[in-house]
Amino acid sequence: MGLFLTGCASNGINGARGGAAGGALLGQMIGQNTESTLIGTAVGGLLGYIGGNEYDKYNHQKPQQQMRYYNPQQ
Repeated sequence: MGLFLTGCASNGINGARGGAAGGALLGQMIGQNTESTLIGTAVGGLLGYIGGNEYDKYNHQKPQQQMRYYNPQQ
């Protein structure tokens, strides 16, 4: 239940949660043991966080770039 209570968390945190869940499922399907599940959770969480963090950085830069070129007084 707590996995889906994201609230106002960043995309990095949400990506880590989703990546960890997906990685755990994939690790269990591939290795069919606890070690594979834990490795999948760690790798999926890390990759999900990296992807979500990059998405946050992209969205943060996009409005600033648009505002820099907008000059309503001309």
